[in-house]
Amino acid sequence: MTDLNPPPPPPDPNYGNPNFGNPNFGNPNFGYGASMTPEQLAYQRGQQDMIKTLTKPRMSVFRILCGISWAVVAVVLAVGGIGEIGAGNVGGAILCLVIAALAGWYDYRIWTLKARRLWLFI
Repeated sequence: MTDLNPPPPPPDPNYGNPNFGNPNFGNPNFGYGASMTPEQLAYQRGQQDMIKTLTKPRMSVFRILCGISWAVVAVVLAVGGIGEIGAGNVGGAILCLVIAALAGWYDYRIWTLKARRLWLFI
């Protein structure tokens, strides 16, 4: 008895290759990375990620001190603004709460490593 089903076709060597379909695929003289293997492309992406990681600002002691001091300023001004409302001084309350909001926003930027220049408020 013979098998009526033909054998499966061989696997496509270009399956999963992101450059397949590019008319310049495999041309070493065309573009950056046109003839690179997936391993070489992954290595380059790893190198770029490493450079981004190494150039990212880190949490330093000075940054921590700035963050703590601006958090204290924000809390003191917020409490002072609420106290001004209790004392009946609406203008002082608004001023304290606005400055507290700005100090809190700057403190948030310090802790998320978005602040470029650090001001120590002591």
